Amino acid sequence: MKEIKAEEYFLIGFELGKRNYWTIFFNFLIFIVVCFCAAITVVGILILPAIVVGFIKFLLKAARGEEVDVGDSLSAGFKNGMWWKALLFSIIYIVGIALGLMLLIAPGLYLITAWALGIYLLADKEMLPTEALGKSRELVHQLGFWKIFVVVIVLTITTELTSIFPILGLFIIFLMPFIMMTYVAIYENAISNPSTTTNEA
Repeated sequence: MKEIKAEEYFLIGFELGKRNYWTIFFNFLIFIVVCFCAAITVVGILILPAIVVGFIKFLLKAARGEEVDVGDSLSAGFKNGMWWKALLFSIIYIVGIALGLMLLIAPGLYLITAWALGIYLLADKEMLPTEALGKSRELVHQLGFWKIFVVVIVLTITTELTSIFPILGLFIIFLMPFIMMTYVAIYENAISNPSTTTNEA
């Protein structure tokens, strides 16, 4: 685990996103379309978490320099019992943060930051949902809670602008490979993977 400043994560995320920009970008578009189609049915909603896990696996492969292609890994969330783990993880995550935001907002913001790496641990290490969330909290505090809080809030605000200003959202869509890889940069540093946390900028 390297000592990395908050602003450096954005630079590392940019470098990681730049490596396979168009593959990441088109896979993101496929991911959004698949999620939208799944969300229109009750059964589809239940498989959304597994689709997310598959996409996370793709992002990690891209960041680690493994061979990736358009449409890669989207089925990975349905293998080795990952479907039910992803579903249970999502229920705990959503309910926990919703309750936290209702309790004067601060607890919810804390959980959003503390649990930021949970989905990556679930996808990459195939941990149990509660184990992944607990380990995420531990790693975030080791990295520096306030440092990660700043990065998460900046990225969250940036992505939320798409719903407030649709025209600006068209521009932000093209930034998504860099935004997603910034989260990956935090995760890879947390698990001490030096190959993806070297600042090449």
